[in-house]
Amino acid sequence: MNLLFLSSCLNSSDNNVEYSPDAQIYAFSLSSKADTSRLLPATAFTIDQVNGMIFNKEPLPFQFNVDSVVMNITGANGYSPFSLVMLLLVPDSSYAWVQSDSVALSRLLKITTTAPDGINSKIYHFRLNVYQQDPYLITWENKTDNYIPSQADEQKTVVFNNRFITYYKSGTEIDAMTSVVADGVNWSKANLTGLPNSVRFSSLVVSGDLAFVLDEATKKVYKSTDGIIWSQIATNYDVEAIYEVLPSASGGDILITVNNNGSLMFAKSKDFSEIKLLNSVPGNIPIKDYSAAKVKNDLSFGVKYIILSGGYSADNNSNNDIFILQEKDGIITHITARKPASVSLKGSRLFFYDNKPYMITASSEKNMLIYSDNFGLDWKKSADNQAFPAEFSYRTNASVIVDANNYIWIFGGISSTQDQIVDVWRGRLNKFALN
Repeated sequence: MNLLFLSSCLNSSDNNVEYSPDAQIYAFSLSSKADTSRLLPATAFTIDQVNGMIFNKEPLPFQFNVDSVVMNITGANGYSPFSLVMLLLVPDSSYAWVQSDSVALSRLLKITTTAPDGINSKIYHFRLNVYQQDPYLITWENKTDNYIPSQADEQKTVVFNNRFITYYKSGTEIDAMTSVVADGVNWSKANLTGLPNSVRFSSLVVSGDLAFVLDEATKKVYKSTDGIIWSQIATNYDVEAIYEVLPSASGGDILITVNNNGSLMFAKSKDFSEIKLLNSVPGNIPIKDYSAAKVKNDLSFGVKYIILSGGYSADNNSNNDIFILQEKDGIITHITARKPASVSLKGSRLFFYDNKPYMITASSEKNMLIYSDNFGLDWKKSADNQAFPAEFSYRTNASVIVDANNYIWIFGGISSTQDQIVDVWRGRLNKFALN
């Protein structure tokens, strides 16, 4: 009798279940067999509950298209408790959706969910964002010509205090021209003082509110607070190379090479008032005429280092490798990156752009871009959509600067006939123009 009584009570409670009035979608994803690159499963969709919108903030690649998809929606408590899901497609067509149904993605307009209580419902407008133009196209334009005297023997451009400064040598003279970063077309002569003609332009480094450059003749360092007025710094060691700022959470020191009693050693310093010795410099690391760029990814603790390309070692051997230099426990370690065999690094120029390292280099008397998707470990040639225009004359040893608006600036360089090029080019990825 007791068993019959308990069974009766349990059965009668089924009629008193309260079904949830929650009709909200809490998770949304798509997949498709036609999506061989598996872009859709990796796409994050935003669910705007207030405005009733489901969309992807980061657009899918240019020309992405699949006919049908499998749609996965999740309601409250991590499962799909909806009593009904209706899809509205364009042109005007609606039907009740079940999990096994394939959905015509390009036609999906609205999703209407009805809560388990069968009463409350919610409408979501669906939008799939796809780049309508090629986001990785780089558009190049010639900004100006003859911005410095054509008889210059050497040149280097840096950005400092929101101004471009181009230093150039003509015979025994060293001068400078300046332009605001927002312009790059109108240049004026600077009253440069304090710099000897023997400074090595490839060693010019800006660190915070100071600029530094190495004097080739005396191995001494000069500093400036404005890039125009320079003064010599007293150092305890002869400096052989100034590379770049070592990226770190605290801002970093400048990585340099010094002569320590006849031995070349890596060292670091903030402003050259104090120099901290590290370890010996390997014989194949370039110490002059190199290109250097710092690489830092805030999302990865390990991606904080300097990349070197081209230049010459202490034995005056030409370098055709890409080196990654990183500080670890007071030691500068180095590895050699992998690059296309046909690429020459002579006169190459590194820069960091779109969260990846790029390099302007040359192949068959033609300039080209190569880049790395894994922060400098492996390099490959860029596609045709990033090629330089036909009017961009072949050059080495150009100056390359990326500004705060994601423009790539290219200043001058050396032609195939060893003449100084005196033009300014600017380019930008289409995706930055579209945002």
